[in-house]
Amino acid sequence: MQARAMVLRSRRPSLPELSPLARRYGAAAFVLWLLAILFLSLAPAEATLAPELWGDKVRHALAYFVLTGLGLLAFGPRWTLLMGIASLGAGVEVAQATMGFGRQGEWADLLANLSGEALAVALWLVVSRLGRRP
Repeated sequence: MQARAMVLRSRRPSLPELSPLARRYGAAAFVLWLLAILFLSLAPAEATLAPELWGDKVRHALAYFVLTGLGLLAFGPRWTLLMGIASLGAGVEVAQATMGFGRQGEWADLLANLSGEALAVALWLVVSRLGRRP
């Protein structure tokens, strides 16, 4: 029970909240994942994963799903966080379209980024609503 109390704190008995320590770890994981996305998105095509690894759009959606999930865990549901992640996805696609490292920005990639983010938000809403039930 002691370890559980370090991770979860509850203001309301039906809706647990992460402790400050768990939020710090979540924030660190968020920053590391963000850096990984930036590297994998902006590095020359030869320096990143093989294109055969899953589908390209699945990788985009998964990357932004995890980034959004970590952000929600670390910082909570904030519009600035969600708009920042959406802007990141759009900015990366613009950067890929303008740089000359064998990358190309695509509208479909941006849509995959946004769908991963939306799926994470939807899951967050479902889990938080289930936690509020008596």
